[in-house]
Amino acid sequence: MQTVQDAVVGVFVVLLMLSVGLDLSLSALGGVLRRPLSIGSGLVVGYVVVPAIALGASHAFGLPPAARAGLLLCAVAPGGPMGAFLALQGRGDVALAASLVLLFNVLNTVLVPLGLGLLGADPGELGPDQLFAMARTILLFQVLPLTVGLFVHRAAPAQARRLQKLSSTAANALLIVFAVAMIALQAERFLAVGLRAVLAVVVTVLGALAAGWLFAPRDLPQRTALTTVSAIHSVSLCVLLASTWFPDPATLLTVFAYSAVMFPVGVVAARVLARRAR
Repeated sequence: MQTVQDAVVGVFVVLLMLSVGLDLSLSALGGVLRRPLSIGSGLVVGYVVVPAIALGASHAFGLPPAARAGLLLCAVAPGGPMGAFLALQGRGDVALAASLVLLFNVLNTVLVPLGLGLLGADPGELGPDQLFAMARTILLFQVLPLTVGLFVHRAAPAQARRLQKLSSTAANALLIVFAVAMIALQAERFLAVGLRAVLAVVVTVLGALAAGWLFAPRDLPQRTALTTVSAIHSVSLCVLLASTWFPDPATLLTVFAYSAVMFPVGVVAARVLARRAR
């Protein structure tokens, strides 16, 4: 079962990043570097504001240590690739969203364990083998398909548009199948986390969404990009780290709960933002 789940997640991430890349141009991606305010806002929200919200929520709801560790782990790990995909669906600045996702995933190898230590959920030191495996996963499943999409867009724009629709449709379909399967198979495990942990997760996800909107420059496409990227954190990375570093199953269950709340909230937000853009 775990092998099937890993394969589905892998295919989904590849299709998702390929879809984003096919809709981007190299000039648009490079232009993001000339907007340091937007990048800086995303970094502040991802690594300062959202972890602070999660820390406050964990104390407000009195979470036990294991559930608190799961919530903080999700909060300090921004960069879920679906954030860029939802920016595309919400008619946002896709180049900005994709740049932030890639930057987050590079920084996460250092800032996730550092953030956990600062927040009081220190997982211990990362070994070189784990760092290398994390970097290899990021390169293979995110950077490579995004790069392929970028170059296809540059070499054959017409074909890129057709491929983008196909990959986008396939990613959407796979996401629906995966979400339904997760809910059906993990419903009891989600409930086992407890109401307080679920409420803390809801507060953190909604707070991340609001922070992305409030901290973004007053430009609707950029606000949409920062909102969707801020709401979607790297749950696949969190599942790996929770199962490796935290022996109490409540930590992993809280990560699953975060995923169950985060994705529907992000999808609804993207739909609302797309309507606003129209």
